[in-house]
Amino acid sequence: MIHITPEELKKTLLASGFIDEKQFAAAQDEAQKTDRDIGHVLVEHGDISEEYLAEILADYFGVQFVSLGKIKIAEEDAKLIPEQIAKAQKMIVFGREKQNDEEALKLAMVDPGDIKALDFAQKHTGLKIIPFIATETDLREALGVYKKSIAVDFAKIIEQNVAKSKVQGDIAELAKDLPVINILNTIIEYAIAQRASDIHLERLPKDLIVRFRVDGLLRDIINLSPAIHPALVARVKILADLKIDEHRIPQDGRFRYESEHHSTAIRVSIIPAFYGEKVVMRLLEESERFLTLEELGLSPRDLKLIQVAIERPHGMILSTGPTGSGKTTTLYTILHLLNKPEVNISTIEDPIEYDIKRINQIQVNPKIGLTFADGLRSLLRQDPDILMVGEIRDKETAEMAIHAALTGHLLLSTLHTNDAASAIPRLLDIGVEPFLLASTLNLVIAQRLVRKICKNCVTSVQLSPKDSDNLKKQMMGFSKEGEEIKIPTKIYKGKGCQECAGTGFRGRIGIFEVLSNSTAIQNLIISRSPAEKIKTQALKEGMRTMLDDGFRKVEAGMTTLEEVLRVTRE
Repeated sequence: MIHITPEELKKTLLASGFIDEKQFAAAQDEAQKTDRDIGHVLVEHGDISEEYLAEILADYFGVQFVSLGKIKIAEEDAKLIPEQIAKAQKMIVFGREKQNDEEALKLAMVDPGDIKALDFAQKHTGLKIIPFIATETDLREALGVYKKSIAVDFAKIIEQNVAKSKVQGDIAELAKDLPVINILNTIIEYAIAQRASDIHLERLPKDLIVRFRVDGLLRDIINLSPAIHPALVARVKILADLKIDEHRIPQDGRFRYESEHHSTAIRVSIIPAFYGEKVVMRLLEESERFLTLEELGLSPRDLKLIQVAIERPHGMILSTGPTGSGKTTTLYTILHLLNKPEVNISTIEDPIEYDIKRINQIQVNPKIGLTFADGLRSLLRQDPDILMVGEIRDKETAEMAIHAALTGHLLLSTLHTNDAASAIPRLLDIGVEPFLLASTLNLVIAQRLVRKICKNCVTSVQLSPKDSDNLKKQMMGFSKEGEEIKIPTKIYKGKGCQECAGTGFRGRIGIFEVLSNSTAIQNLIISRSPAEKIKTQALKEGMRTMLDDGFRKVEAGMTTLEEVLRVTRE
């Protein structure tokens, strides 16, 4: 909690003009009921951005605001404060400067009013401290500098433990061998440090290859001796509570990886492959707060449409896109906004991605007959206000979802379609009645994820008229009828640096199209109009396509044209 009283915070925020009395009162009420910080609630509701809040608090505390994302922090500077203390107190040394011929440390903090933390930093380093305020998101990213040492020592640690590990004996005992434990822990720690979303362990004829998926793309990390493969797979099975002696059928499980500084939920999938079992581990970092809709990449227009839709007491909100496009993350973000003590929220998922407090989450289990439709039917007897169905796959689930939306529930779900307009014919093809869909559908959100240009090595490129013409010709195949192609005169790219492992990209952001169910679109649904007609009407009403949204993010220097074209290719 930041060292500022609610009264002082209210006075400061109201004076800034960013927050009014009604917004503050609502945030304060929710913060008290959920034991959270008022500032966190205001940011999560989209009332104010993290940056603006930090800048306002900087004036209050009489310190400067620092954007850590634009600063390269030296590892030797950061390590002047022990990692455990830096993470617990949410602070990091990001530089030095001379003051009256005396060296001083620049210390970024979430709470510059924490006198005890400042006093510790000064006594521990023996140097003068100059406090700055930073956003919690920037600080959490900056603290990754402590993990850089593992990148340097990764291969060495793995090599040492492989040399020590046993390859003969009972597999269950080998899996409990300390070197095998160290190998798996080191791989997981390194994956977390690299911001990987998945770890792949793949057995090849002469190797065991470890690959990470970072920002949506797989990278080869290290090749290990195939002799370690059985013990390593068995170690994963033990952690995920799976059968060690079962090698013929796929197995799924999950476990939690706890270290001194972070908690990561890991979802495990193991399949029998030709040369040996393949393991994929999905890493689900449990951060202190969810991203806001704005941080996901939604434009002000789309944000407003979503806010209106989720404030309705009933109806259906759909998120569409291929696997890995961020649909579930968007729905979780919406659920987090709606998660208040006065509502009952329940979900039926396959699998459960994140554990959210005060939300009742059910895991689909076909082995015992627990399907999406059956789970939803049971949940409707539990007096829910808001429901989330992981995916609408069949007529029975679709009909149950429509029934829930008709009978006073707000229902969220996903579909696999290429764009927002195609969700409507897809539901009609499944067997949903047009008049029911027209009256229950609130909103369709279609999305993709694009890699963000690395802030550390971003550079601008001026396009010549000839380059613009060539690019426009290339893009003809990507645009649909009714979409205007606008080529920016200046684009951006990442040169490649140590921070982004030479890729020029770091992190991802969404590109979206949001279709609101207007009266005109309801009439098109009832008449079973094709997706093209629905899309044309939505464009007339101001809908921005994913392609257009992507181009705007290109112009803003967030991503590249190649990235937008890569993910929007059908």
